[in-house]
Amino acid sequence: MEESDDLSNGPNEHGELNLSYYEWQDIPDEIHDQYRSRLFKLSLSHNHLLGISHQIGKLTLLKDLDLSHNKIQFVDASIGSCIRLRRLNLSNNYIQTLPDEICNCVMIDTLLLNHNRITSLPPSFNFPALERLDVGDNDLRTLPLQLCSIESLRIINCGKNPNLSMIPADVQSDSDLILWMLRLHQSFEFEIGNRTKDYYNVEEVAKQTELEKLKLIQEMEDLEKRINHFKCERPVQYIQSKRNIHHFFRNLKEQVSQKFSFLKREHSANKVFPGIY
Repeated sequence: MEESDDLSNGPNEHGELNLSYYEWQDIPDEIHDQYRSRLFKLSLSHNHLLGISHQIGKLTLLKDLDLSHNKIQFVDASIGSCIRLRRLNLSNNYIQTLPDEICNCVMIDTLLLNHNRITSLPPSFNFPALERLDVGDNDLRTLPLQLCSIESLRIINCGKNPNLSMIPADVQSDSDLILWMLRLHQSFEFEIGNRTKDYYNVEEVAKQTELEKLKLIQEMEDLEKRINHFKCERPVQYIQSKRNIHHFFRNLKEQVSQKFSFLKREHSANKVFPGIY
């Protein structure tokens, strides 16, 4: 069988293996068990692959992987182990999401994801060596703003994403305008971030002020309780003080009365104070 012959021959002298246009539903075991130490370029396009299993992580020497025109619905996180990948073609499949680990393939310069069902790209979507990106014909709602910071990126297509409102439909195939608009959005995000930071700083100050206010209110309540306590004690103290004062003045009055009585007797006897009566 031709299919078996191509597989049994293995990669050519350049490390290339082309198994396109067959009816593979899974990546053959021979590829990751027998050929992984000398396989650099693998094409399994136009088959019936349903997914990319964890076995793909064994092909750590791969530089070029073409799995386009299949029926792939999922991509296993182990693809992040293919750190030597430079070209990855997953176009024309049924992929909805990509694992975050794909971002470990930092050497990728060509990434083709067009004609899928992708709704969002990983938050850490960033490939420093990326030169070409095609995410057209998907269901993307936004693009990672960090794309505009990749200096090597020259070609980007995001056309036919009906929900991608951040890039007008008539410029979704113009790389320069797409990157310019991403930079514009990034500057807006930066400004919004600063405004948000200022807002939270004000909120924090307001929170601290509110805490200080609550603390002051608590202190005032404690003081009021002390005042009320003293008010309760004050009548007893006042009555005691009043008694002491009354006793003092009574004694003083008696002393003055006695003194005047003495002076009257002296006056009566000696007439020392005329006109006092």
